[in-house]
Amino acid sequence: MNKKNVSRVLIFLALAITAFPFILEYLCKTNPVYFLRPIGIKFMLDQYWFFVSAGLLFLAFYFQFPFKEEEAWHCSCGYDLSYMNKTSDKCPECGQDAKLEWSVTIGGYSGPTKKRLLWAIFLFVGSFFLLAVGLLIRFIRQVASV
Repeated sequence: MNKKNVSRVLIFLALAITAFPFILEYLCKTNPVYFLRPIGIKFMLDQYWFFVSAGLLFLAFYFQFPFKEEEAWHCSCGYDLSYMNKTSDKCPECGQDAKLEWSVTIGGYSGPTKKRLLWAIFLFVGSFFLLAVGLLIRFIRQVASV
């Protein structure tokens, strides 16, 4: 499993963990406690849901690096494609399709790499947003209990 797929799975898990209690309660009109207590989860709509989701989104952000990995300078077999014949779309070493993503300017990022960079920034901001929501809920509950 490559880094992109791991990142996608972590994003899906983070969204599912955040949305699961709300979906059960507001869309299915079922109290989530009935589903969660038998499997050992005693806290409901606590800040821990947000902390776990923020951690998963941060891991997904981590798996987006390095950004230049998509530029196809090397084939999966390890052959250096920077000296490849430009008329061919196959790796000279192993024969696999080589999709070259060259950058427009020297030292710049290619189109897919720019998209990946924006996605990583979105994941980073999202993880800190969920962390802030969890800390806010925790602070409100501590103030309310005093």
